[in-house]
Amino acid sequence: MAMGQTSTMIKKLFLALALLVLWPVVTFAQGYYYQNVSWSARGIPAGGATITVCSSAGTLIPTSTRLVAGCTPTVSIYTNAALTVSESNPFQADGLGNFHFFVAPGSYTYAITGPNVTSTLFSITVPIVIGAPFPVTDKGGQVFNVKAYGALGDGTANDSPAFQAAYNAAVSAGGGTVLVPSSSSCYLLSTAINMTSSPSVIQKVIIQGSTGGHGGVASGAADLICANTGGILFDVTGSDGIIFKDIAVTSQSGVTAPSLIGIYAARDSSNAGGQGIKIIDSVFDMVTHTSGTTYSFGAYLYGSEDDYFTRDNFSADYPLMVSGTNAFAQDSAFITEATGAQSETQDSFTDMELLSSGLGPFAYFNGTGNMTLTGHGWNTGQAASYPVALYGYALHILGGNTSMYVNFRQEGYPGFAYVAGSLNNSRIYGTHAPAASTPLYGIEFVDASTALQGDTFHIADEYSSASTNYYYDANLGSTTGVAIVDNVSFYCGLETNCVNIPIGNYATGGALYWKDVRWSGSGSNEYPVISFGGPVTGTFSIPATAVAATSCTALLTVNGTSAGRSASPVMVDMFPQGYYNLLLQGNPNGSQINIALCNPTSGSITPAAITGYWRVRQ
Repeated sequence: MAMGQTSTMIKKLFLALALLVLWPVVTFAQGYYYQNVSWSARGIPAGGATITVCSSAGTLIPTSTRLVAGCTPTVSIYTNAALTVSESNPFQADGLGNFHFFVAPGSYTYAITGPNVTSTLFSITVPIVIGAPFPVTDKGGQVFNVKAYGALGDGTANDSPAFQAAYNAAVSAGGGTVLVPSSSSCYLLSTAINMTSSPSVIQKVIIQGSTGGHGGVASGAADLICANTGGILFDVTGSDGIIFKDIAVTSQSGVTAPSLIGIYAARDSSNAGGQGIKIIDSVFDMVTHTSGTTYSFGAYLYGSEDDYFTRDNFSADYPLMVSGTNAFAQDSAFITEATGAQSETQDSFTDMELLSSGLGPFAYFNGTGNMTLTGHGWNTGQAASYPVALYGYALHILGGNTSMYVNFRQEGYPGFAYVAGSLNNSRIYGTHAPAASTPLYGIEFVDASTALQGDTFHIADEYSSASTNYYYDANLGSTTGVAIVDNVSFYCGLETNCVNIPIGNYATGGALYWKDVRWSGSGSNEYPVISFGGPVTGTFSIPATAVAATSCTALLTVNGTSAGRSASPVMVDMFPQGYYNLLLQGNPNGSQINIALCNPTSGSITPAAITGYWRVRQ
């Protein structure tokens, strides 16, 4: 092949790497795809190594520290298939250990070096002609092609036994890649794939598709897995260190028993495992519903920690379900799993595209810590008048969550987030683009025992005019309000009605207070209404009765207000503030406000009768 030809001549070489601690570096080659993965002691890939590409006669360069400094002699490598843009040689892998390069046709060696890496010289040969079939046989026990184990990929035969056999072979070999190559139609999986382990084992297995994260979703499309299990598709309960890359799954077409859960991850009965699951550049389009109590889930994570999903597209009633409890009572069909409350921490979902039917939210978080969610969501059940039978909020955050970071744009839900439980040290940023005729809520707090401490809420809405609702509201729960609002910031944009959160209606004997509440947005924002169990606004009557010189006449006593019970200074606004040279005063006194009409002059004043208005604010 001539140098500089288009992709029909040279295929991009992909390789991935991580620090080696307990296992030797594993390499494998297949068709036009090359990959290298070394594993940490926890079975999690890690990056930071140096890659040097040399001639076919290359040799390692030793150092005085018994490590190596690469190989020699080096060759020219490039960043593009036309071989016109040079790449540095050596060069660095990215933070996840991924690296790639282009070279002219020929045979080469390359070295992987870095701290705690056992350096080895690897050999490769290019070119690989694009369109050439993936090899059907295993390569030294490192690549396990599902077609080598009997998969047909014709959209008709059940390919689950072949997938299971390829996965089992990779596990038995101590790790490797299960290759799902291009096929004439979809791979029909009619029974769940068992990737569980108990006791928990670091599996060191990559499920590698060929879609680049852009698999077709039409019935019979190539490069696609048709999920036909009626329940769970991939069950990784109890397992660590399984990676899904470039996989496209659908149960929306080409199936008779649509799978309801794409990935199911939980802990085994000894509370071990369920960690280090990664899904990268993959598509899970699960069957969706618009009514009833049968739900689908893109990923169902119950006590599965340290999971990382990146650049994925999930479509389901609940695209993401992440919980410390088994909120929807699902179970592994293969092993006995843990029960009760589990730790669910340190999961990351970045650059996600989430599609929901509207029957559930885009993401459901229950009792989690250190969660990250970024990306975009689209509610396919959106309508000009939002159906009352569908769920009303893009995110569901309940059960007590800490250290969340959300930066998410949602389209189609009337509300951005539904919070039922405490939320601490969290940053919730978002863009809110609900259907045009629906009520607009930023965040609704519905649990009166909630403590909001050290949080930032910054939800920008795309309405052209302000809503008549309170943007941050706590008045829809069976007991209204929350217990604590402490060091919390609200961004209200153009919303006139910014915050309305009663405090202290939950009588538990615990702390009930508010302080350090901040808000920003625009000049149209009203002051936040942070009330303590009693009224925060009201009226009073000024009678046509003389007020003596330098004296006050009591008009009204309001009980049960926030006055005197907040940890921050409270002010009482009076309207009008002055009347007939008389002054209106609202004096906080414990849980009361005493409203009086005062005459600061030296003569008696008789005003005309009028109705006034008062409001408590921080």
